[in-house]
Amino acid sequence: MSAEPREEGLSIGEDAAFDRRLARVRRGAWVVLVPALLIGGWLWQAPGSGVGSTVLRTAIVYLLVLLVLRLGGKRTLGEMTTFDLVILLILSEAVQPALVGEDYTLTNAALAVFTLVGVDVLLGFLKDKVPGLDRWLDDVPTVLVRDGMPITDALERSRVNIDDIMEAARHQHGLAHFADVRYAVLERTGGISVIPRRH
Repeated sequence: MSAEPREEGLSIGEDAAFDRRLARVRRGAWVVLVPALLIGGWLWQAPGSGVGSTVLRTAIVYLLVLLVLRLGGKRTLGEMTTFDLVILLILSEAVQPALVGEDYTLTNAALAVFTLVGVDVLLGFLKDKVPGLDRWLDDVPTVLVRDGMPITDALERSRVNIDDIMEAARHQHGLAHFADVRYAVLERTGGISVIPRRH
């Protein structure tokens, strides 16, 4: 029987393989997505005003932001730095006009809010009903250190370095040396969990 950590019945090996496939999908998606967005930005005209167009625009913006954040990887959603906060503020300002168009009424704003929450609830429901969808939407944990040895390709894919792991080790367990880290896992939320060695 393996002593490796497990989550929801999946082994670390399966999660690592999935993580590698997802990293390839992210790279490929950026190659397609960036030119498509640039071309679409020049060619696309926003649909007319009305309830239907507000719901449609809001749903599209929600899915677009979700896609971009997922392609950014788990560390995009981890502990926020000043840079991340600036990006978040600019992102919210950038998508606001697409949500409401030319209609700045309270009714239209409420409709956009209800649509955002509705799409979020719908995706939450689908994650429970469609096997594997939660892995695509929320990712899987990534093992960064196993038995005190860093996993270089996982660190590079996740854009995490040893200093990030040591920061988590100090914060969670007061560890001062990398040799005291048995496992380090980049969680689905973007945070790093450290399991110390037993002495």
